[in-house]
Amino acid sequence: MKFRKLIIENYKSFQFATEIPFPIGEDGRSIFLIGGMNGAGKTAFMEAINYCLYGAKPDDIYRNINRREKAKGNANVSFELVMEMDDFSELVVKRSWSAGAAGDPKPRDLMERLVIVRDGKRVSVQNQEIWQDFIRSMIPPGITQFFFFDGEKIQAIASDDHSEVRLKSSLEAALGIQYINRLAGDILYIKQEERKGFVEISDEDLEFKQSELKKERSKLSRKNQERDGVREELAGFKAQMEEARERFSAAFHAAPESREAMREQEKKRLHAAMRLAQVESEIRTLCEKALPFALTGKMFEGIRRQIETERESATGEAIKEHASDLAKRIVRVVEEPEPIYREKLSAEKMAELEKRIFRLLKEGDAKGAVAKVLDLSDRDAARVLNKMELLEASDVFLLKPLLEEKSELISQIRQLEGLSKAGAMTESERELFDQLQAEMEGCSTQIGRKTEQLRLLEEEIISLERRISEIEIEIEKLYEKHHVSKERADFIQECDAIAGVLNQFIVRLRKNKVHFLQEKTFDMYRLLSSRSGLIKDIIIDDKTYEVRITDRNGHEIKKSGLSAGEKEVFAVSLLWGLAQTSQLKLPIIIDTPLSRLDSTHRDNIVNNYFPNAGEQVVILSTDTEIDKDYYRALKARLSGAGSLEFDQRQELTTFREGYFWEK
Repeated sequence: MKFRKLIIENYKSFQFATEIPFPIGEDGRSIFLIGGMNGAGKTAFMEAINYCLYGAKPDDIYRNINRREKAKGNANVSFELVMEMDDFSELVVKRSWSAGAAGDPKPRDLMERLVIVRDGKRVSVQNQEIWQDFIRSMIPPGITQFFFFDGEKIQAIASDDHSEVRLKSSLEAALGIQYINRLAGDILYIKQEERKGFVEISDEDLEFKQSELKKERSKLSRKNQERDGVREELAGFKAQMEEARERFSAAFHAAPESREAMREQEKKRLHAAMRLAQVESEIRTLCEKALPFALTGKMFEGIRRQIETERESATGEAIKEHASDLAKRIVRVVEEPEPIYREKLSAEKMAELEKRIFRLLKEGDAKGAVAKVLDLSDRDAARVLNKMELLEASDVFLLKPLLEEKSELISQIRQLEGLSKAGAMTESERELFDQLQAEMEGCSTQIGRKTEQLRLLEEEIISLERRISEIEIEIEKLYEKHHVSKERADFIQECDAIAGVLNQFIVRLRKNKVHFLQEKTFDMYRLLSSRSGLIKDIIIDDKTYEVRITDRNGHEIKKSGLSAGEKEVFAVSLLWGLAQTSQLKLPIIIDTPLSRLDSTHRDNIVNNYFPNAGEQVVILSTDTEIDKDYYRALKARLSGAGSLEFDQRQELTTFREGYFWEK
């Protein structure tokens, strides 16, 4: 932001509308020098900018109305400030006071009026309050004393060892902390207003429950941190375990096992060897008893079918042999003992039936004759069948599964013997083997312990979360008893959380800002001070803003122990540090800054401070402060110069371009 023009009318010695331009250099920077003797209106110039931006009490305005105009009954005072914003837009702020048609105006008759024009468009009256807030946020009133200051302000800071402490609120405004403090206070106020609805709940009840909830949440936070630590340790042991396993595999070409697992494998190998010997014994016994019969086991089903077929064939032959007798017996059965037909057959029909039955029996089975392979009698066939049943029910057919089991046991023993190669190791291999085994077992033990510890922590965390939930429900029920909604309770809780975060943020912000402030202050002090080589550091307390100056030996130097010039140099350095730390691109306006300084310090201020004070610097000076020599030193850097000329006879101040001796 840069000031482009200031107009003052009917204020102190500025009887008529007086326009003071602020030229800008080609590089966008500006150092504008305004000369004025004592009483010429330099203080009125500073006040006009402050009153135009922020307004003033009617009494202050009335008291400083131009005497000649006040005698005429003219109580109209106005200030107009034209600014170029950081986005290159133009903002015009015009503030005026008028008594209207009052014949003998008094302070109470003055009415203030604010007009805002942005980029040529006048802001509506309804938005004036919003624009006033905008001006205050853009140029906070609490910090203008660090951007618009005079020799008296420098002297006030310089003369008091504890001036910074007394300026704490203003310093925090310059550092950007004041508004966050105000926000935290507003949140606390809102919370207190919301709490007013809890008429029937005592503060002790609420504080007790909230304290209990806070303690449980604190416990939960600690347990969560402890759990995270155990998880990290567990992951570390697992990684160490995995690394040892990989080294074992690379060295021995086998998967690592614990000593217990190896003992278990040896037990399995011995058990498998014993079972193998038992299986081999059973196989030998079976081979001795029933192996010959077992060789024909696959033929048993065929023998059974052949015996059955030959039996059926023998039955058919017997039927053919006795066909005649059978036919007669069948015919007799037709009528005896109970007739099949209602009418008794005649003798001829009975004879015909007997002939047919005879032929049928005589023909037999149409399949033809069966070859007599075995040709066993019924008794021999029964003995053969019985023997086959006995063989099938015996253990002879267990031979195949026993052989399969033997093969599996041999494979298992070989595999277990391959895992137990430790006995065939060299001494160095055995040493490495034992080292890796011990490392893996140690990691395994720690993993087990940490896993159990993690399990217990998880249970404690779940228990704490459950307890917190119960307390929150109890608190909610307390609120519900007094007709307070859940949203309202949550809002109060959020206010607490936000206030806590803001307080933490304020502490960190203040620490960072103060650290930056002391660096910038010390940088400028070294440029301006004639004793900079004696000063080692400037330290500012981030809580109290107390300033400590230490020499090369680490001894503290009281500000009161400095010379008058050194004090003022320190004050100017602090003001410059505040401007840098605030990061606000505001114009710097300095009124009579060199009046109490010696030549050395004046040289440093002119050559090192003015060119670096800011992007726009306005210097108000008498002819003895910025004299011809200093003017020549500054001229190359000036964007312009002007003079406030005071006519004592007319008590009138006018502005003209050119410094004192420039006409």
